Amino acid sequence: MEEVFVGKQPILDVNGDLFSFELLYRNSDSNAFPDVDPEMATIEVIVNTYLSPGFEQIAAKKTFINFTATLLATDIFDTLDPDRVVIEILEDVAMTPALLTNLKKLKSMGFQLALDDFILQWQHILYPDLFQTIDYIKVDFLSTTQSERSAIEALKFKYPHIILLAEKIETTEQFELAKSLGYELFQGYYFAKPGIVKGAKLPSDTLLYFEILKLLDKEEPNIEEIATLIMRDISLTYKLLKHLNTYAFGSSIKITSIHQAIVRMGLKEFKKWIQFLIIYQKSSKGLDGRIKVLVNFSLTRAKICELLAARSGKYKTDEYYMLGMFSLIDLILKQNPTDIFPLLPVSQEVIETLGDQETEMTPYLQIAEALERLDYRDAVQQAERLGISRKELSELALKAAVV
Repeated sequence: MEEVFVGKQPILDVNGDLFSFELLYRNSDSNAFPDVDPEMATIEVIVNTYLSPGFEQIAAKKTFINFTATLLATDIFDTLDPDRVVIEILEDVAMTPALLTNLKKLKSMGFQLALDDFILQWQHILYPDLFQTIDYIKVDFLSTTQSERSAIEALKFKYPHIILLAEKIETTEQFELAKSLGYELFQGYYFAKPGIVKGAKLPSDTLLYFEILKLLDKEEPNIEEIATLIMRDISLTYKLLKHLNTYAFGSSIKITSIHQAIVRMGLKEFKKWIQFLIIYQKSSKGLDGRIKVLVNFSLTRAKICELLAARSGKYKTDEYYMLGMFSLIDLILKQNPTDIFPLLPVSQEVIETLGDQETEMTPYLQIAEALERLDYRDAVQQAERLGISRKELSELALKAAVV
């Protein structure tokens, strides 16, 4: 399984308590920023942190993420939660009327904004509305002069809502000086070097995304058709359900159905989200043969469970599909089942079934597993207990094999 990485550096308050993390792009265990396109770096950080398994503890915190001028002018923010992300405007982003308009729009969406590695220049003075919009100013204590810092610190008197963040603090003296000058947040090697968090990248088929976009471009998109296509992809299914359950979209009800997820998000926002993931997938590497086999097994199990449930007259057959789809996720991600199953964006009954608790759904997964290991006798015996004959089981198994 291909691993994904995110660098994180803690941001502390005056008491030394954790306030937030700044997230940093990493592509290996090496704790250094690789030579990579900055837009792609930010997109990878977002996808890895908020849509991949293994980063739940980071994603639960408010996080600072760097954005380039190009990304600040896109719809990428429609996929993010304003309560979880602080938008860091990089130091090389030129101030323009268009940029200020974008920043005000982001502010109206509920995002907090930070100026990274800030040095006060004439271009900033020309746009006083900038400081009405900004929430944080990050000041590099290693590269700025005392006069440069004094000019920034003076802004605090005119704009008291702004929080000053001292970064690259490396000594006790710098920390004490920053506190005495009114800085409220702190970041640097004096507190902690950036750490690396690992997660797992779920495999995904970019071509499938384009098929979904074609369906979305129809005059009257068929949600059922789109949902069926999505459920062919374990990665996309996981990402969509996790995204919706993370941000809730105004509801406390857990979303466990792809159809429900699309309706809740809305076709317009869903299309933006798919386009965002396509950009990310273009940078993905190939998968090893083992993962492809496990993914194929997962999809076959999913279809078998769904067909058996439909034959038994079950109402929520898509939950049975999810049961089969995620039944091998622990092996795909190489994680302990007790760690990964409770995090899945599925119903509690599915989680309990995957955790080997006996539920109403258990026999359906057991039949799929028996068929997979070619134990037809066991599969038939269990199917007959559900009122499904040997002939019907053979027909359903054959149909499920054509995924």
